[in-house]
Amino acid sequence: MYICLCNGFTDRDVKTAVAAGAKRIANVYESLGAAPQCAKCSVHIRDIIRESVAVREHG
Repeated sequence: MYICLCNGFTDRDVKTAVAAGAKRIANVYESLGAAPQCAKCSVHIRDIIRESVAVREHG
C-alpha cells in the first residue's frame, strides 16, 4: 500500500528502511532518498516504526 504519494513509497519500503535501522521518520525519508512534502504520511510512518519496535521488543 502506498504510504507516501508525494514521494511514491509504500509500507514495504518503510518497513525495509526500519529493518535497516531507521528509528525516526527523518531516518526513513533519508533511507529512501526522499524528503517530506505534505507530511501527511508521517503518521503512518510513525505507526510502522512503533509496530516494528514493539515486535522486536516482544518477539
